[in-house]
Amino acid sequence: MVVRGPVPLEPEVEDLVRRACFGVSSPALMEFSVRPDEIVEHLSQAGLAVANRPDRVLQNLDGVAHAVACIRGDARAWIELANRHGWCLERAAMDRHDVEGGLCARRFWVDVRRGTLGAPEDRVRDDGWPYPRLQWFAGLRPLRHWLADRLFGGIEARAESAHRERLDSLATGRSLACPAVSAATAP
Repeated sequence: MVVRGPVPLEPEVEDLVRRACFGVSSPALMEFSVRPDEIVEHLSQAGLAVANRPDRVLQNLDGVAHAVACIRGDARAWIELANRHGWCLERAAMDRHDVEGGLCARRFWVDVRRGTLGAPEDRVRDDGWPYPRLQWFAGLRPLRHWLADRLFGGIEARAESAHRERLDSLATGRSLACPAVSAATAP
C-alpha cells in the first residue's frame, strides 16, 4: 500500500475555506471549537487538493468540522455524530438488508471509531478490509451521505468475504476446485 503525505490546497481554495469558516455560522465550528487551521489541515490530509471541484467543500464545512472534532477524540462530538446520523443509517440498512443490516449499522459506529482513533495495526478488519476512517472525509458531499456509503460498502464487503469463505470451503462442484480437472490429471 502506497502512503502519500498531505497535498497542500491551492491558495485560492484555502482562502475560500478560511473565509467560509469565518463567514458561515457553522454550528460544529463553534460547538466543538474547531479552528480554520484544523479544517485546512484535515482537508489537505483527506486529499481535497486532487479532487474535482474542491469548492464543493464550502457547502459541507459543518460536517468537516464535526469530523475534525471526532478525529481529535472529542467524546461529545462522537455522541453527537451517532445521535445525528445513527437513526437514519440504521433505518436505511434495515430497509435494504433486514435485521442483519440493522445490526451492521449498530456495529458501524464501533468500526468508524476504531478506524479513526485506533492504532495503525488496528485499522484493518480480520478479513482484510479497512475500517472506515473520518480522516478520509474530504467534505465533497454531506457527512451523512459519506457515512452511508461507508456503511453500505462495509455490508457488501462482509457479504463478499462470507461468500468467498463459503465457496472456498465447499467440497462440491460449485467450489473453486474443479473435480473434473482433478480426475483428468490423476495418474
